[in-house]
Amino acid sequence: VFISSVQAEFATERQLIYDFISADELMSQYFEPFIFEQISAQDTNPQQLYLEQAAQSQIYLLLVGKQYGNAINGGLSPTEQEYIAAAKGNAYRIAFIKDLTEQRELREEQFFRKVQSELSYRIFSNAPVLISLVKQSLYTYLKYKGIIQALNFDEQTREDVTIADID
Repeated sequence: VFISSVQAEFATERQLIYDFISADELMSQYFEPFIFEQISAQDTNPQQLYLEQAAQSQIYLLLVGKQYGNAINGGLSPTEQEYIAAAKGNAYRIAFIKDLTEQRELREEQFFRKVQSELSYRIFSNAPVLISLVKQSLYTYLKYKGIIQALNFDEQTREDVTIADID
């Protein structure tokens, strides 16, 4: 799970999501969280590293808030670059939008509109709500992939067996 956002704006939330996925009995069996601030020092270009990780992620988890981030030379912010890389890598993308009372920066508002047009998303107001929504979304993903099922054993259909498998 690649956790993407403006680091400074969402430092607490990023760490809470990372800790939740790492510690939760179910989530830790199926997911390994990635946040840039947890990697060790390496002899590699940081932009290349985070874009490769986003492109290779199974799930891309986006937090959108007030700040757009550092767009070098008028380009795209690292968060928007990660969003694009994850889409090109066919990651399952989920977005969480911070419910703000103050106005978003112009470029962040434009990025939000782009996300809004491409994905369904959930709005959160505080960290406990965000963690609950992340848990719900990851659980939904596991059900969508057929990794976990809500049916009793006797109600399940097995598509991977034939009558010859029964003795």
